[in-house]
Amino acid sequence: MGQRPTSFAGKQEEVGITMRFALLFLLCASVASAQEVMAPQIITSRDTAPRITGSAPSGQGSMWIDSGGTSPLEKDFAVRAFGEQSLVFRTVGPFDLGAYVNTTDSFDQHSLDWNRFVRASGGLKLARTFTYKSIGALVRADLGYTAEHRFVSGVTAAAPTTDINYWVGWGQGGRFPGSSWGIAALNISPTEQHNTLFVDYAKQGVTVWKDKDHGTKKLLPNLIAFGQITASKDVKHYDWNNFTREGGGIEMMVPTEHSTFEVGAMYLYETRTVLPRTGAGAEIFIRFWHGWQDKH
Repeated sequence: MGQRPTSFAGKQEEVGITMRFALLFLLCASVASAQEVMAPQIITSRDTAPRITGSAPSGQGSMWIDSGGTSPLEKDFAVRAFGEQSLVFRTVGPFDLGAYVNTTDSFDQHSLDWNRFVRASGGLKLARTFTYKSIGALVRADLGYTAEHRFVSGVTAAAPTTDINYWVGWGQGGRFPGSSWGIAALNISPTEQHNTLFVDYAKQGVTVWKDKDHGTKKLLPNLIAFGQITASKDVKHYDWNNFTREGGGIEMMVPTEHSTFEVGAMYLYETRTVLPRTGAGAEIFIRFWHGWQDKH
């Protein structure tokens, strides 16, 4: 069980650090696809809701690297890197309106076509955050243009893209952290020829160990046992996009004010529905996320 701050002032300072970290996650969060997301990690207070467009446009960005296995049936080790820079320039009702550019690069061990690609996208985003006590949420819609090249097949394609995605987190930094995210996307992968993808994910953890409180100015490492489930379906019936995966594992998460580092292992059971088959196996993963925001 985690250690409590030794004073009220210390607790307030720790919460302040966590809220600034949560704000960056909320501003920069971008759901990309079933195997391309590092969701936000820490939401603790309604004060994290940003109002960033009151005086000037605000620049925001994030990057992540996700490496490891995700599919017991593919038995593949993949490394994906994502980076996004955006500018929020006005408020439309309760929403923040901005422009973004991002890129995703993916390489794998076994040269699977859908795991070896480079993708770039740009367009407009509309986002809103919600917070209540220890629950935080983000809803985002993107309208843009995406170009993609797949290295194994040599196919290159570009097309208009649109998606709606959400993220909800609860108990982050506490004993029972959990989160859920989902996306509905058209042409998120232009090489799949006007495909529409639907993905939902949920994860519930239990903090089994937290580093001793050596001071309130840093966020502490956590050892978390978790269970998770992912469900994915598309319109074009590509085998790799139609599955369920459920399982659990254990991870060490090391947060800082603007970043998180995770390393862990999990056991997954997977069911594919286009070419019906099942598989199970252990996977390891290493993940890093970093976000930034200008001073406006």
